[in-house]
Amino acid sequence: MFLANGPACHAGINNKSMINFFRRIRKKLADDNKPLKYMRYAIGEILLVVVGILIALQVNNWNEYRQERRSELNFLSRIREDLMVDNAYFKRRIDDANQFIASSDEFLNSLFDKQHSIADADAMMELFREFDSSEMMTTQNSTISEMLYAGKLELITNPELKSLLLDYYRKSEEAAKHIAEFNAYTVDVLNIMVDKAPNIYIMEAYLEIDLAFEEEFGYLNDPSSGEFKAITYTAGLYGTKHGVFLGYFKELEVLSEELIKRLEQLE
Repeated sequence: MFLANGPACHAGINNKSMINFFRRIRKKLADDNKPLKYMRYAIGEILLVVVGILIALQVNNWNEYRQERRSELNFLSRIREDLMVDNAYFKRRIDDANQFIASSDEFLNSLFDKQHSIADADAMMELFREFDSSEMMTTQNSTISEMLYAGKLELITNPELKSLLLDYYRKSEEAAKHIAEFNAYTVDVLNIMVDKAPNIYIMEAYLEIDLAFEEEFGYLNDPSSGEFKAITYTAGLYGTKHGVFLGYFKELEVLSEELIKRLEQLE
């Protein structure tokens, strides 16, 4: 459509008019028996056609270049929007991880204090339920994936920016994989803890029953018991897990913010 209405079309019309003009002159010269002048104008006609073709090709290349740059800016704008979603997500996960770590530390400190009743133990376990989370990491990578699958990555003309983007998405993928593996391991450990102390997650039911604390939950005051050790290990593992996740989220939050600033400069 660009060539039909743009410079190439006008160039084509002008070339046609000039070619007709040269043809009339060529015929007149041939009729006048002037072969030398005829040859000159014939060569000029050929050159004119060649120049017209070259101009049309140049206009076509220019139009294609403009379309590629528009596509590049469109993709980069979409990537920036994805990164803004990621950045907000990482900030939330950082806040969550800090809270989980604080709850884990508070729980472990409370665990080593003497529990006097089921109510005391239940209040302590409320802290545990605040950090026994196993949320997976999810990021917005639909735009970069589309570019990779469609072979459009070469549209990004800035090699440094392209390298930074690929590095960010590579690190995001690695972090998501490690988080999934760590989550699966902590869930297995949690199940082992529940097997050793099956009543630990149903303390609320015991509050309505007149049972002696020591009979049902005496292990909470016995650091040498298997139940106590299982709870301690699980809580410590979950706290460590959230500490590892915090490192991932902080790194990716910084990287995404730097990329957002770079992409905003291109708009």
